[in-house]
Amino acid sequence: QFRSRITVCKRLKLKCDRRTPCGSCIKRDTVARCQYSPAAAEKIDVQSLHNRLLQLEGMVTQLS
Repeated sequence: QFRSRITVCKRLKLKCDRRTPCGSCIKRDTVARCQYSPAAAEKIDVQSLHNRLLQLEGMVTQLS
């Protein structure tokens, strides 16, 4: 599962390495505010589920 950018990194338009804590927050000494955006993470989760659904539908079609 992929995670979205850190909220602070996104706001400041910084490159995020998506680690916990991320490299940008470590460099800027803002580890306490290093949090992933829940809305973006949810969006990625929905996209992942949609991709899986398409894959499974393709497999069902091949079996028919």
